[in-house]
Order: sequence, then C-alpha cells, then structure tokens
Amino acid sequence: MEDLPNGVAESLKFERRNWAQGSVLDDQFYEAPPETSESPLGTILKIEKDTDTTKYLLPPTTAFSRFLYQSATLNGSKVPVSAYILWPYSPRTLPDGYPIVAWAHGTSGFDANAAPSHHKNLWQHFLAPHQIALHGYVVVATDYAGLGVGRCSSGKPIIHEYMSSPSQANDVIYSVRAAQAAFPELSKRFVVIGHSQGGGAAWSVAQRAATHDIPGYIGAIAVSPYTSVLEEPDDFAKILAAAMCPGLASAIPEFKPGDLLTAKGERRLEMVHQTGAAISSAVALLSGEDILKPNWRDNSHLREQLQRTGNGGKAIKGPLLITHGTSDPVLSVSVVEDAIRKTFERFPYTQSTIQYRSLPKVTHVAALAASQRVWMDWIADRFADYDVESKCNWSELAPARPDSARQTDQNWYLETATEPYHAPGP
Repeated sequence: MEDLPNGVAESLKFERRNWAQGSVLDDQFYEAPPETSESPLGTILKIEKDTDTTKYLLPPTTAFSRFLYQSATLNGSKVPVSAYILWPYSPRTLPDGYPIVAWAHGTSGFDANAAPSHHKNLWQHFLAPHQIALHGYVVVATDYAGLGVGRCSSGKPIIHEYMSSPSQANDVIYSVRAAQAAFPELSKRFVVIGHSQGGGAAWSVAQRAATHDIPGYIGAIAVSPYTSVLEEPDDFAKILAAAMCPGLASAIPEFKPGDLLTAKGERRLEMVHQTGAAISSAVALLSGEDILKPNWRDNSHLREQLQRTGNGGKAIKGPLLITHGTSDPVLSVSVVEDAIRKTFERFPYTQSTIQYRSLPKVTHVAALAASQRVWMDWIADRFADYDVESKCNWSELAPARPDSARQTDQNWYLETATEPYHAPGP
C-alpha cells in the first residue's frame, strides 16, 4: 500500500480520538444478532435503552439510546442498521406522545467506524441534533447501512451505498418505525430533516411519499441537499463519484469500480476502507486530478444509478423545505435550484408544497446554522398542523450584518473535558 499523503496520518488520529468506545469492530453492540436476517423491515434487532452518556459529548440533561433495526438496500435486500435516540429532559407532547424529528446526517465517512452513534459528539452535534433535542423534540437518527453495523448476521460485509438517496431514505423511515415500536411513548407523527447526503435522503423521503404510504410522515427539510453528482463541478464531484463506487457495484453487479477509477484511484479508495477514514481523511485520500478516468461522467452504469437515485424532477408528497447557501463549495446552489425548477415544471402542484430559502454568501455546513430559526419554526408548524403558505415558496433570507462582519464557517470542535476548569460548574 502506498504511503499516506501528507497530513492524513494525523487526521486519522484526530478522527479516532472522537470514537466513543473504541472501534465498532470491538463493540458488541454493533454485531447483528444471529437469525435476524429475515426480520420484517422496521423491526428492532437490539436495543440499549439507556446508553452511558459519560462516553459522549451531549447537552446537559439529555439522555441517549442506541438500537439496531432492520432496513433495506436500494435493491430491497434486508440489512441491519444502527441508530441512536437523543432524548430531551422534558419533551414536547402531542395527544399521542412525544413528537419525533428524524435526523439524516451529512457525510461522516464510508465505513463502519464513521457511524455518528459511535462518535462522542454524534458527528454534527450543535449544528442540528443537539439543538433539535434542546427544543424539546425526540431525535431519532440513523447511522445509514454500512456505517456502524459492518456485517450481516451471516457475516457478509455490508456496503454503504453512498449518495444513494433512496437507500438512506429507507434507513430514515425504518429507524422511526423501529423507535416507535420500542418506545410506546413516542408519537406516530414525525418530520425528517437532513443535511448534504442527509438532505438528499430527506428529499428522497418526500419523493417516496408520492408513491408509498409512510405512516405518520408530515414533512421533510433538506439543507444543502445532494441531488446528482453529474452536474457538480469537478473538484468535489470526483470525490463523490469515487466514494460512490462500492455502493454502485453493490447495486449493479455488472459495474466494476475500475470502470470509473484509475489504478491510483482504486488504490486510494482501498486505503480509505483499510484505514476506516472518516470524511476529512477520506477527502484527502480521494482528492486529485488522477483519481477518476477522464470519461467517468459517460459511464452508463453510473448514469443508470443516478437516474434511479437522484433528487429533483420527481413527484413529491407533503411539504418540503429546502435551504441552500449561495457560496456552497461542495454542492452547487445552481444544481439544487435547477432540480427544484425541474420539479415545478413537471409537477406544477408542488409549487404549493415546496418552500425554498436561498442563503446569500453562506457555505455548505454553515447553511444549517444560517437557516436554523427557519427550519426550527417550520418543524413546529408541521406538528401544529399549520398549512404551508404557497405565496412565499421561493425567497432569500436577508442577513442582519454585512458579510465582512459575520463568522463564515465553523472554526471550533467539541472535545472531552479532562480537567475541572474545562467545564466549570458546582
């Protein structure tokens, strides 16, 4: 195996410091129980109702649960998936129980150790899941298939079908069903919110609702959502396409990663999986002009997969809120806005159910913070049964202060307090 690029070894060490309980390969919780391969979709396979919160970086007074449940791949094969529940101290209540917000996380990585339930800070912490819980909602958060649980009960490896939005939509929908079965105090009603990869999953849930009944589903929010890799500029599109290769091969057996990847690209992708690199290290490994073949966009299997899994230009059901920053360097705002327009053109009735909020001079992850008051109010309105106002379906948020005065991106991270003065209190 070739040497790691500059900085990757240190990045890997930093990522591993955020593991809550060592590698998932050594944590029995992430082992699928025997004889569960044919359990119905949405079935609880294993549950840890009261996880030790001291191993995590959670808001004070919140509680934490982990569970395994049955989901499905893109092709419909059953697959065990891990998830967590973040409990507020005193949740809001509906007539039938505590309201659920299903959280679909942005890209954390591509292998088992990238599972947010395995990260001390749950990966996106105060950017979304912590804040949602602090506002009184019970957060049900899938890790996605292939992240967390690495093998089926038969021992067969589980491939993460990266950027296959319908696959991640399965994981979201069935995580909620499983949580509701395990905890009767939960409401049957839920809202979905996701960011980036998870924004694509949330959008895909809205599309699924147009063709399938999803009991209790009342709306979705897609922040900086993924739509289709083909329209994205090369720098990040190549990284996304390279990372998609294992899932593409899993869904289409005729496809081989070498159809898209150069020899160097195949070696680098193998390094990602061998090291269990999370997103920072994986991006460093998969960056470069010589990772993909020049004609990678023309690959018929890739195009077939994207036609099947992309977002936009497809019918939706239920209200959908989309927010996106105009300075997003990862997923272009023009691509998202094109996808919205295609949906409006092909399904004009959706203009009354899709609300789009453009965020001037806001970047990819920062969009979660910039639009938080919008999507938090939107969640409350769905549970209050307020109608969506069609007259403001496309608008721009106005910042209060000049661009030069605002913090542009996240410049901090959460770390465990090891000394009394790190977290002063009584």
